[in-house]
Order: sequence, then C-alpha cells, then structure tokens
Amino acid sequence: MDQLREGVVGLLAPATDPPQERHLTGLIKLDEDAVVAKLVADDEAFDYEGLPLGAKAVGGSTEAGDILLVDIRTRGNGAGQLKVAKYMAHGVIVDLDLELVDDDQVVAVQFAYHGLHKWLPEQIYRDDPLIEDGKHVGWSAELRYAKGITVPLDDSFKLRFSTGWSVGGEFGRRTFATPLIVTVESSDRRSIHEHIGRLDAVHALLNIAHRERVQAFGGSARLTADSDWSGFWETSFMSADGSHDAAHFFPHFGLDELGGLPTVANWVEIVRSHRRAVTPVVRHVLEPTQTPEARLLSTAAAMESWVAAHRRGHEWAKKVKDEDLPGAIVRIVDPSWNDWIGDPNVWLSKFWASYNHVKHQPEDDLDPNLVNALEVAGRWLLTAAVLDECAGNTQPSRHLFSTSLGIVGGNVRGILRTSRP
Repeated sequence: MDQLREGVVGLLAPATDPPQERHLTGLIKLDEDAVVAKLVADDEAFDYEGLPLGAKAVGGSTEAGDILLVDIRTRGNGAGQLKVAKYMAHGVIVDLDLELVDDDQVVAVQFAYHGLHKWLPEQIYRDDPLIEDGKHVGWSAELRYAKGITVPLDDSFKLRFSTGWSVGGEFGRRTFATPLIVTVESSDRRSIHEHIGRLDAVHALLNIAHRERVQAFGGSARLTADSDWSGFWETSFMSADGSHDAAHFFPHFGLDELGGLPTVANWVEIVRSHRRAVTPVVRHVLEPTQTPEARLLSTAAAMESWVAAHRRGHEWAKKVKDEDLPGAIVRIVDPSWNDWIGDPNVWLSKFWASYNHVKHQPEDDLDPNLVNALEVAGRWLLTAAVLDECAGNTQPSRHLFSTSLGIVGGNVRGILRTSRP
C-alpha cells in the first residue's frame, strides 16, 4: 500500500458492460479519504453526459502489481489540457489475479484490528516463565492457530471472528501480535458492497463498545472460493496514521458481555433492518463534534422509530396514557437503569420536554450541559435496548448500567440534580 500512497502508473480499464478491449495509461493514488484513478482518455472513455463510463470497478496492471479499485463513489473529468477520466473509490484490492475479476464481485472480505482484547474469540498466545530449582531461568512464548467462530447471517452470508497472528522483528527482538480478524463470507460471488455493508455494522458496534475511536489497520479480500487472499484497503474503515495501534483495555463491553457472536450477528441484521433507529446511535460516536441539541433531536427520533417498529407485535411498545415515549424503552431494559439514572421519572420528563422544546422552539437556548447529559443517557438507554434485543435477554443492559457506565451515570446524575426545574 505504501507505493499506492506515493502514486503508481499503469495500464487500466473500467469494468464496463460490455467490457472494453483496451487499456488506458493512468495514475492511481491512495489518499487519506479515497483511492483516485486518473486515466488519459479519448471520447470513447466518456458517456453521453460527458462523464467517464459507469463501472463497478477499475483494474489493471501497475508498477506496484495488479490492482482493482472497488466501491467507486464518483466519476469526473480531471483538470488540465489532457482529456482525463477520473474515478474516486473507497476500496482497492492489490496483488490479485486479474483473470478472476468479474466486476466488483468477491466471496469474502475481512478487516483486521489491533488492541481489541475483549473481542478475541480465543486466546492463541501464551507466555510463561521458566522456573528451575526455584529460580527464574527464562521465558517461553507460543502462538498457535485457531479456526475462530462462524455464525450465519441473512441471504447466505456468514460472519466469522478469528484471532490472527504475526511475528515481527529480527532474531533476538521478536514481537508478537494477535489482531482480531472480522470476516464476512458469501456462499457465491457477490458485489463487495454487500460484504462491506455487513462489516460496516460490525465496525460500528466495535466503536460503540470502546471509549476511543476504533480503526482497522488493514484487510483482505477473496475473489473466488479457490483463490488466494489479496490485500484490501478501505478508506472509510482503515487508518495508516498509527491510531489503529491503540490498545483498548477498558471497553464499555466485549464479546462475552453481549453473549457471544450470535448477538453480533443479530446486531448486523438489526442495523440493516432498523437503520433509522440505529444510525444516530452510531453517528454520535463517530462524529462527536455535533451540538448537544442536534444529538438530542436525532436520538429522540431514533427512539420514536424503534418503538414504532415494535408497536404492532410487542406489548411493551403499546402507548400508555400520559407516558412519554422513552418510558416504553425504560420498561424493557434491566432495572439497574433506575439506579444508574437516579430518578427515572425526572430524567424522562426532562428528556422529552427538552426534545420538544428544541424541536418546536429552536430559537430558545437551553442549558447545553443539561441537554448533553439528557442525550447521553437517552442514547445509552436506546443502545442497551437494541443490544438486549440482539442478545435475547437483558444481560447487555445489566452490564452497562450496573458495571461499565458508572462514571457516565455519576456525571449525568450530578447535572440532573443541579439543573433548573
């Protein structure tokens, strides 16, 4: 990937339908936010609107090897005297067999993460002191491959968590790494968008679970069931700035607190089927610079969507006279919420009143510290309810409100106590 960041030249072609039988000289460069391909072109490289020909992928041979741009987001004309067809993509597969390329179709994609110890499905690294005659004479270390855990997803997809391993450093200065490998596989070749969409849901969950931003440090893609894995980079989920190397020792929750990988699989399905309810929960974590008022509006709207989606078939979601809507969600999480929030009735009335105030009287300013505290508590309430549904029990909300969110709860209670009625 280092060569791509500097920029490489090659012979490239968009994967059009029908396929083109010619390659164009071009430059590919991996930037922080996109993979950019600029092809020196002629009139045949553009459609009737003057845009580069539509394609799901752009591939070819370069000085850095064979590559394929996927997840193409925009097309345009490059500036300058030469006629240039410009493609901007979020993903690139490297060192692949071009003869196996069929648009952007693959059978598996995986992301790799450092430092997520509470999410590893098995511990494959062991180190032990060597004791002889009561004296410490050395140290032994062992890495041993493990298959990982696989659960089914919808539409013949599978989700796999496994523990990867690598050994680096020169002899006498070895380093060992056991990253989390998250893989989405399909029974046949599908657009890489379908794999990335499911990995996106897992990536979002990992970020909700941790106090600091979580980024993958790399990935792989597999074009066919019989082909080798090829290197893969996705600019939306991966980072080369070193932030991915952070060790996240104290997450809000890990794999065990959720009840295992089946809960993660259910989360993927809920994200895909209840985007209006889940998206704000994720966005507030990934985009923390939003104003408290903006977050409050979207969190409350997400609650409305979540309750409405369950109203027809679940008794808890039925309307209760004189009860503000979040009260329905309060009823289904673990009772430890009541102690965590202090006075649930006070929070409920202030949350809903503030939401309606911001919604209908945006010109009036509310105390931003109060709005922030109300929204943070409401967001964790909704998050807990969604995770409980994924787990099929209240184990996740019990862990959150009785164990991992203690400091957050203390801050919220303190602001509620001192705020104006």
